[in-house]
Amino acid sequence: MIKIALLYGGYSREREISIKSGKAVEKALNQLGYTYKVFDIIERDKFIKEILEYKPDLAFIVLHGKGGEDGTIQAILEFLGIPYTGSDMKTSVIAMDKVLTKMYLKNFGIPTPDWIFFTEEKEALNYRPDFPVVVKAPTEGSSIGVYIVNNQQEYENAVKEVFDLDDKVLVEKFIKGRELTVSILDDEVFDIVEVVVSEGFYDFNNKYITGKTQYICPAQLDEDVYKNIQDLGHKVYKLLNCKGPARVDIILENDNNPHVLEVNTIPGMTEFSLLPKAALARGITFIQLVEKIIKNSLKR
Repeated sequence: MIKIALLYGGYSREREISIKSGKAVEKALNQLGYTYKVFDIIERDKFIKEILEYKPDLAFIVLHGKGGEDGTIQAILEFLGIPYTGSDMKTSVIAMDKVLTKMYLKNFGIPTPDWIFFTEEKEALNYRPDFPVVVKAPTEGSSIGVYIVNNQQEYENAVKEVFDLDDKVLVEKFIKGRELTVSILDDEVFDIVEVVVSEGFYDFNNKYITGKTQYICPAQLDEDVYKNIQDLGHKVYKLLNCKGPARVDIILENDNNPHVLEVNTIPGMTEFSLLPKAALARGITFIQLVEKIIKNSLKR
């Protein structure tokens, strides 16, 4: 009998989203008949003691944000000799940091919006960007610490907000276009989801609160553009050596030029989440998706 350690909760600002994702996976595990135990890494010493005692065959990671997607839990599990779902520690470290991701992708000629980053708040505040720009906290997820700004005052306010969340700030050229996402599971590339918001952009509020965001899957694109976007997402997945489920977020300019924004190595598993929507368009139910993630992980 396969024993699953289900990891959700954690200590990041995305804790509540992680719990929602984790409970959805837990429900699927129940329906699939797996033996499992839930672990929350918020008490680290207790977590290590209990997971060693449990001796799972696999850790199913549903931790979002710091401590979960940044390579921390992956390193711990590798040290303890426990197999786990998703990408390894090295990939997680790069993908969690938007600055490192952009540096890495640029090295391989992957299109991504022009950017600059600062590790000192004073230096960032003295910068005069060409507006509009996007100010981001590089190591936060769920669009926490993301601001589209149109003037110097908005910019300076956003920089100060970001430095309250992170130790550096990413300033990125704003590109107007269609928000697309490519979900991938172990080289199986799912249909593209287009995210359409009624107001603003796809921030935390539009992801989880308003209920007004539209998700179009498959995205309505010309056939050649569609394939180009899927191929780009898959190429990024392979370049970063992603494993298991991952999501590549892309902005498509009006002239059909795509730009990679970021890579998510532990995509959300809530009712609002994009990976389950993309899988369903392929005819894969949520329960089947969870089982595929488990079976693929155990094959490694």
